[in-house]
Amino acid sequence: MRLSLNWLKDFVDLTVEAAVLADRLTMAGLEVEAVEAVVPEFSGVVVGKVTRVEPHPQADRLQVAEVADGARTYKVVCGAPNVAPGRLYPFAPPGATLSQDRKVKAAKLRGVVSEGMLLAEDELGLSADHTGLMEIPQDIPLGRDVAAALNLADTVLEVAVTPNRPDCLSVLGLAREVAALIRQPLRHPEVLVSPDPEPASQRAKITILDPIGCPRYAARLLVDLTVGPSPFWLRRRLQLAGLRAINNLVDVTNYVLLEFGQPLHAFDFERLQGGEIVVRRPHGGERAFVTLDGQERPLDGETLLICDAAQPVALAGIMGGLESEVTGATRQVLIESAYFNPPTIRRTAKRLGLSTEASYRFERGVDPDGVIHALERATQLMAEVGRGMALSGRLDEYPNPIYHPRLSLRVSRTNEVLGTNFSKAQVSRLLKRLHLPAVEAEADTLEVQVPSFRGDLEREIDLIEEVARLSGYEEIPVTLPQGEVATPRPGPEARLRQEAKQLLLGQGFFEVITYAFQPERLGALLGEADAALRLANPLSEEQAQMRTSLLPGLLDSLRRNTLKQILDVRLFELSKVFVPQTGADLPREEQWLTGLMYGAREEASWLAGKDPVDFFGLKGVVETLLDGLLIPEAAFHREDLPVYLRQGAIIYAGDLKLGCLGELKPEIADRLDLEGAVWVFNLKFEAMTAAAQAFPLYTPLPRYPAAYRDIALVLEDAVPAARVAQALYHHGRPYLEEARLFDVYSGDPIPPGKRSLAFRLSYRDPARTLTDDLVNRHHEALVKALAKDLGAQLR
Repeated sequence: MRLSLNWLKDFVDLTVEAAVLADRLTMAGLEVEAVEAVVPEFSGVVVGKVTRVEPHPQADRLQVAEVADGARTYKVVCGAPNVAPGRLYPFAPPGATLSQDRKVKAAKLRGVVSEGMLLAEDELGLSADHTGLMEIPQDIPLGRDVAAALNLADTVLEVAVTPNRPDCLSVLGLAREVAALIRQPLRHPEVLVSPDPEPASQRAKITILDPIGCPRYAARLLVDLTVGPSPFWLRRRLQLAGLRAINNLVDVTNYVLLEFGQPLHAFDFERLQGGEIVVRRPHGGERAFVTLDGQERPLDGETLLICDAAQPVALAGIMGGLESEVTGATRQVLIESAYFNPPTIRRTAKRLGLSTEASYRFERGVDPDGVIHALERATQLMAEVGRGMALSGRLDEYPNPIYHPRLSLRVSRTNEVLGTNFSKAQVSRLLKRLHLPAVEAEADTLEVQVPSFRGDLEREIDLIEEVARLSGYEEIPVTLPQGEVATPRPGPEARLRQEAKQLLLGQGFFEVITYAFQPERLGALLGEADAALRLANPLSEEQAQMRTSLLPGLLDSLRRNTLKQILDVRLFELSKVFVPQTGADLPREEQWLTGLMYGAREEASWLAGKDPVDFFGLKGVVETLLDGLLIPEAAFHREDLPVYLRQGAIIYAGDLKLGCLGELKPEIADRLDLEGAVWVFNLKFEAMTAAAQAFPLYTPLPRYPAAYRDIALVLEDAVPAARVAQALYHHGRPYLEEARLFDVYSGDPIPPGKRSLAFRLSYRDPARTLTDDLVNRHHEALVKALAKDLGAQLR
């Protein structure tokens, strides 16, 4: 909200400088984002009176005027069509400075010396208007400085109004706050309307068919109007507020919107069929409506319309229609001033993607009791600048008056919340300055009738905030909170998350964080786009659906890295995915740990070549991760691979499925312009958490030595090494401490279809030293158990 201090002075006398006022407004919750000094671009320009006008002797389109400034008379050559004897105009004598730092000096024009200039608005830098000399009030003393006479020097505050304070989206609303802050009385503009004897009700009629969407609708009818440019003072205030002047009739509605915060609309009454206004929802055949900007807007059953007797003429609270707009031929105007239900306007504005000054205020809530005040003010100004007449009586339909609550405020509770020591009288005086009159109800309680313009006041705590705002937050004592705060010990899942990240970082991976929303093109990479949950109103097509996998985001990050010539990449992400649930409104949120490897296994050096990542490199990363997280009995099985993997394995911890790993299908890599294999793992973190053992807080060093045995077993190729390791640990209890695979061999003399797996076994008893005899007997029993369980033969 841009607030002109000159405009503000119509409502309240300012006793502080602009910078001080900006600071006080900010501390009261209305942040002033900028203070802009408005300085005229000219100097030395005075009020001059044209005493005589004669034709130029050598130019048909020029005239020679005699201009008096109260001290002397000048001869001025002028080409403006509206120059006339006896009238006052801005006059720049020799030595004056105009916009763009142009100096005025006497000059000969077509043989006649011109001693200065009579000025148009563009020459003063006030607007782009060059149609004629600038019209100024005719009661200004001769020779007075024009900038001072027209009060052109100003200061504009850029105020950031929070959504809960729509009453401050106006000069009047901000003036209430300023008056309370600087302890000055608030003034209201005097509104006097001299109506024509004919009643408006004989020509116009209002019908509200939807009192929920439109609780109140009022109107005034004006006749014999003349459309033209607005006077300079009105255009100037609109310009400083950031609005463009259109014509005198429309500018009045915008002026009152800024002044009182009440959006208005002007209908060309002669274009309203039947002279009737009907507020209703669309009929069955009404599918679209053309607004003032010439755009066709689709209608639905929730759109609130302003209609005449035959058709819609406006989108209620948002924008008028092309068929009833004010034009240069308009002579009769019906001014609309209404209160619309905020959610109704908000839903329609959001659906249409159409935000206007009117909808911005209506969807936050305007003052339902301020409808008439704004209507009368607009009627007065439109009759004045349009040189017309208002018919007597206003049309006002208000079937169900809106209730305004009465709140109780406990002084003791106020002091308890704020840490202050206010008396009841002090609290009452503070509220009165904010136009919140309070009456005593009980010894400790005040009753406050909430005014219609403060729809944000709903509870006792809201009134306490008002007391704090006005007394000054800086006046509230600073007290430190007391109490014992214990840092919560992170749970197992939090520790597991941190440990998993550290394990991957230690293996050369980089953690990435990708968007939870992703485009359909990424979801389609894995063939899962149809399963993803689409957003009803996405910010962009790049964030159109909720991800069901972390892998597409990682692959997109990989693609971006390769475009920057980073060709050896290891990335991982530990985050949520969103899985749609049949029959449920919300998706199921799951935690997954996903990573990828691309390029070389390790950085090339003089000692090692640049070997590419392969399955065993990826499997080693995952095994290190699971081992570090104390997830036992990890096994890898070739079964039911996801559709996006070319080769790989499903990962189990015992009977619990953890996820998968493997090589991405080449066609997916090709779609991302990736050369070479992409290796990925995808682990469900909830399953990992369930399978992980508790982290040991302390494990003492072994006191007794271990005994080592090597064993080479010949088995079928189909028996995985993980299954053998699982059997070794199972049958090797209680002495087998570790079984580590150190050799895999196939070929002569191993029979076809079989292979040899060699393990180093470590036996230890934490309570004693194992004898060779005991270890040998235990080892022989283990070999027999493996032969029976797996069909293994010693090599």
